[in-house]
Amino acid sequence: MSGLLNERITALRKERGFTQEQLGQMVGVSAQAVSKWEKGGFPDVELLPAVAGALGVTIDALFGRDAGERIDAAEVVRRWLRTMPQSQRMDQLSELVWAAASLTVATHSDDDRLLSGKRDQTCQGVFTLSSGEDLRWLRRIRVIGEEGLILGFRAEDMSWVSIFPEPETGWEPFLESNDRYRSLFGLLARPYCLELLEYLNSKPPFTGRRYTPEAIAGALGLELAETEALLEALTKTRLLTQTELETKDGLIYCYVLNDQESLVPFLCLSRWLIAGDGGYINVTPRKRPVLRGEMWKEKEN
Repeated sequence: MSGLLNERITALRKERGFTQEQLGQMVGVSAQAVSKWEKGGFPDVELLPAVAGALGVTIDALFGRDAGERIDAAEVVRRWLRTMPQSQRMDQLSELVWAAASLTVATHSDDDRLLSGKRDQTCQGVFTLSSGEDLRWLRRIRVIGEEGLILGFRAEDMSWVSIFPEPETGWEPFLESNDRYRSLFGLLARPYCLELLEYLNSKPPFTGRRYTPEAIAGALGLELAETEALLEALTKTRLLTQTELETKDGLIYCYVLNDQESLVPFLCLSRWLIAGDGGYINVTPRKRPVLRGEMWKEKEN
């Protein structure tokens, strides 16, 4: 029995891409202990649930008694990420999402090959910014299917993936009114608004740090009245919050950048939109519009 077990542990470990050290960290033993198991040793009985969990299978599967039924994949990923330094986790997680994304276009062999290839060999090109700077990009993808939407960009200085599984009712109910969008976009289009947000985002700590209108006006070289008008408008959109600060000279108003992590991804997506290129890989096997309005629903029925 131990001969079969050691073969299963070795095969599953390599299939998951774990080193002996990583598997040992996930289980709570040394790399030498894992090496001993793979050479024919037997793990302590109390460790079997941890070994099976780390490898993403049932205990029965470790002994070859079933087809390898998987257990909680999220827990396996969490265990795997804990084995690596914090600085590497985001990059590794991004790679994992890319690998999963390739399965959505499995019927398209060329696209699947491009998605699953190595970063330094896949979809290389140059993305030219408005400043004239060239950014080397490595992967860009847009996949729209009946199940939803995947947007992605993979480059040396920026990594993001957005996955939107489509609800049964479609995406339309989750959008704001057009008037709310016009209000936001109109504000962002005002002179120096984006520069002001960029300035606030560049000063750690990004949230909780208080700014006076005078300080912002001085940093951006703006008139105080112009700065105050922008701050008031941004507060109405909830990108900023106005607070009060008691000083020896009296009460003054300050502004705090709200916890808006979505702002940077929004600007990255917008840059892609401005470029006018839907992506290097563009798969759209879809029979209905992305936004299904009432007229479409009536026709569908």
